[in-house]
Amino acid sequence: MYLRILTPEELKGVYETDLREAFPPAELKPLQAIEGMREKGVYDPLVLIDDAGEMAGYIFLWKHVDGRYVLIDYLCVPAGRRNGGVGGKLLQAAREHYPADIVFIGETEAPTGDPERDRMILRRLGFYARNGARTLGYDCALFGVHYRTICWADPMPEEAEVLRKHQEIYIQQFSREKYDRFIQIPLHPGERPRPVTDWDE
Repeated sequence: MYLRILTPEELKGVYETDLREAFPPAELKPLQAIEGMREKGVYDPLVLIDDAGEMAGYIFLWKHVDGRYVLIDYLCVPAGRRNGGVGGKLLQAAREHYPADIVFIGETEAPTGDPERDRMILRRLGFYARNGARTLGYDCALFGVHYRTICWADPMPEEAEVLRKHQEIYIQQFSREKYDRFIQIPLHPGERPRPVTDWDE
């Protein structure tokens, strides 16, 4: 198995099918925004190719301009390939695809208190923990969705540096006005996420 960049045509197809199936509108950026970041050189939409030459899953990485920090923007395994270990292989392949000193930041939805909804959320948190993620000491909220912040790095940098780079990844993309309205990094203890808003507002 290996990773490669999706072509622009493949990206459109994956976005309209697998990503739309896997992510709610509040978590899905407009395709135009993804294409724009890719053109700027700060976004890698990667596909995992299996031993049969088929697309097995996707990991989209949003890069800090310093090149050392990357945010796992989307990790997506198509419905027909789930529960077969593809997600873990995607994470492993990404760690091997980039230099060893790269710091990977992740955002995974925080438990809500709703047992039905939290079943999948806790399963996802467990998946990341089994695959070596460290849960950081700060949460965040993006367009009203509350996330836990996770990280992979060896060696692990100071958490204050990870927080600053996490903020800067968003600051480099959004105007200050939009950042202040929709991005809460960190989400302070007792602070509530703002109302849920679609990415394309």
